[in-house]
Amino acid sequence: MRAKRPFAVLVLLAATSAGADDEWTVYELLAPESHRFAITYDVSVTEPGARVFLNPVRAGSVSTGERVLWRRTGQELKFTLIKGAQARKEGLAASDVKDDALFIRVELPEPVPRGAETRLRILKTYADPKSYFAEGDGIVFDRGLSIRRNVIVLPAGYELIGSAAPGIVSTEADGRVRVSFVNDRDDDMPVRLVGRRLPAPAAERR
Repeated sequence: MRAKRPFAVLVLLAATSAGADDEWTVYELLAPESHRFAITYDVSVTEPGARVFLNPVRAGSVSTGERVLWRRTGQELKFTLIKGAQARKEGLAASDVKDDALFIRVELPEPVPRGAETRLRILKTYADPKSYFAEGDGIVFDRGLSIRRNVIVLPAGYELIGSAAPGIVSTEADGRVRVSFVNDRDDDMPVRLVGRRLPAPAAERR
């Protein structure tokens, strides 16, 4: 079973609000030469009557493989990629959002009931050479994380040798190293993880 993956950026949305207590992001680092990492972002939309939700694509990242699921049923939801100018025109983004900002615009399955929430899971894969890259025989993941709960999973065959932020280290069922963070700041928490490739087993070196 794949580890849960999740992502958000601080943007003021006029049409929706997200439940911070339910936000959860997992970054699964892929082959370092690809500069790619898979993201799962779990979030709850709580604004009564909301019909859409905007999830920003961070500037400098190229997003592919997007999917959006309604967590209550597993149903795949319709979405489109829109620019900031369109988001402002629809009244979904703040007036200072740049024209070329990119968003995933999710069509909610129903208006959010008053006093309830619509729980979403957004899946996507980013390519971002500035955030994730190889360095010697190791890897570096260097990125500011904005939401409260975050998990970073190293590629198979790598060990953790450094972290600039305090985290809880564990392992996935398949042996990959997992580092969990809680962001207790009012802004992005700078995270810089350094990993090192493990030696190949003796049998593989023969």
